[in-house]
Formats: sequence, C-alpha cells, structure tokens
Amino acid sequence: MSETSKKKPAAARERGRYRHVVLLGDALLEAYGSIDQRPGKFEEAVLPGTRDQWKLSVISVAEVERAGPSLALPRDATHAMIFIEGNHAIEQSGLLDSRPDTFGQTLEQLALAADEFERTLERLIHVAQAARLVIMVCAMFQPNYKDPVRQRTACAALAVFNDRVTKRAAEARVALIDLRLTCNDPGDYDKPTLLSRSGVQKVANVVRFAMFELDAGARRSEVFY
Repeated sequence: MSETSKKKPAAARERGRYRHVVLLGDALLEAYGSIDQRPGKFEEAVLPGTRDQWKLSVISVAEVERAGPSLALPRDATHAMIFIEGNHAIEQSGLLDSRPDTFGQTLEQLALAADEFERTLERLIHVAQAARLVIMVCAMFQPNYKDPVRQRTACAALAVFNDRVTKRAAEARVALIDLRLTCNDPGDYDKPTLLSRSGVQKVANVVRFAMFELDAGARRSEVFY
C-alpha cells in the first residue's frame, strides 16, 4: 500500500465539514439525467430536506480517461462514490442471447469484458486515493427482467463483474455498497436495467448513511446496504 493511501482521508479529520461526494463512474447517468442538476437542486430531488448537509458532483469514466494524470477533483471534495455501469453493457453485448453451443466463447468474452472493467475500477480507486477521499465502491444492482430465464442469465453474467468489485474493494480496504441488497423491489426500476426515481433515492440513502459512518476515518472494508 502506498504512503498516500495510508494517510487518513481529509474528510475524516474534519467531522463537522460540509460533505461533498464525487461520483466517479458512468452508472446512474440515465437515471438522474432528467433531474435538475443545478447546485442544490439535484440533492433536494434525490434526498429532500438534506441539501444543506451534502452535495454531489459527477465525473464520468470518459472524463477520467481523457484527463489522465492531470485530472483534478473538486478541491472541497470529501468522499468518492465509485460506481461503473455493468447491466447495460451486458445487455448490449449480446452475451445474453448466445446459443448453448458457444458457451465457452461466451465465458471468454465475459471474462475479457470483466478484465477491462476491473482495470477501469482500479484507475478510479487510485484517483480517489490520490485525492485522499473517503471511498465507497458500489457493487452493481441486479437487473429486473420479467422473463425468468433472461433474469437468471443476466444475474449470472453480472456476478462476474461484481466479483471484481468486491475483490478490489477488499484489496483497497474501502467500503462496499452492495446495491444487490438495496435495490430489491420491482418499484426500484423504471426499466430492467434502469433505476426509478425511488430506486435512486434508496441508493442515495445508503450512500449518505455510509458517508456519515465512515467519517471516523479509514477502517477495514465494510459492506453497507
């Protein structure tokens, strides 16, 4: 572990500080795309009555990759929520429609996709560690297909990605927010791989709870849901 990652996060030293969460990743982009994202408006829409306690900024994977080492996070950031999309990528890849006689090839394609996903996840964790933020890594919520066969297949594919999430979170000794346990009601979804407004609010509630719990400083990797 580097000396930087051993230092206590900045947010942990100032318990009364206004909390600024930076969402690193491309998950939830569609879900909050219709919400007013002006300062204070988004926080009020997601968690009414709490905008004086925290604010949220979003930096996509594409922005991180474009900026490279020169990426600058907001100076007042205190926490990082790392959440990369997986459900939509699996759906668009065609893996769910593969025939049984290509099972081995399908697994190989899935593993290669998971390798790239893990490399991206590792980069985002390093970005947050370099900024000395309190870090929360999200496991991806399961899809909500009505077809039971497609649902089982999609959940099995997603498990490969979530295995990489839990491994990296444990290795970095950061918190894991397990959205498989948080988003577990049909009302949490607008589409099979898209959360509803209420689903996003459930995620925000868990993140907010974890954020306050973790302000005591760096601890062993914990699971919140």
